[in-house]
Amino acid sequence: MYYKKNLTSIIMPTCHKLLKTNKLCFEKSIKQNYRSIEFLILISGMNRREYKKIVNFLNKKNIYNHKLKAIYSLNKVGIGEARRKLLSLSQGEYIIFLDSDDLPIKGLIKKKVSISKKYNSNIIFSNAKIHNNKILKNKKIILRNYYIYLSRFKKLFSAEIFDGINLFPNSGTLIKRNKENNFLLKNYPICKHEDFIFYKRFIEINKEFTISNQYMISYNIEGTSTSNKLKS
Repeated sequence: MYYKKNLTSIIMPTCHKLLKTNKLCFEKSIKQNYRSIEFLILISGMNRREYKKIVNFLNKKNIYNHKLKAIYSLNKVGIGEARRKLLSLSQGEYIIFLDSDDLPIKGLIKKKVSISKKYNSNIIFSNAKIHNNKILKNKKIILRNYYIYLSRFKKLFSAEIFDGINLFPNSGTLIKRNKENNFLLKNYPICKHEDFIFYKRFIEINKEFTISNQYMISYNIEGTSTSNKLKS
């Protein structure tokens, strides 16, 4: 399949109806200020009326006219299966996974594409903030410094000791396609903890990653999360 140079594909599965608590998440994701973006979303586990509410909201907030592709399923689709389906439809040179409970900064994609080009890197992590409804209400901030975390353990990623530990921040991580990792993208794992398995295999193949010390995204740590994010 042909991939478009410089295009970034946002991959977002969701089974969450449009609510006050996640409107900001959808808005911040569609309002990324990088100019070459396609937004792919698989909405499942709800009726068509709720599906259309999400699509209409995304179109309303799509101020940069990103190409929007929406897929619907009445039955709930698992995270791994949904991501694999969306990846099969994506055309971007870059891939970024976002969940419908994430709060990315406006320039997340623009900054990470720039870092990828500057350091010729195929995977870009960054630090993250932590939020839930209570934290947002009280305006408190919890920081997770992946820069320190991953730097300390970078020599041990291939060790079996990490087989059961989720080390890698999934949402907001930028991936650049190449011949070596395209097979992994086409065969994204469909199983429990699929994100950890994917990144472990990815780093084993690429042998490198770049991590920004900037806090570019905020993760939801409540039980309504759509992926297996780290909890601390």
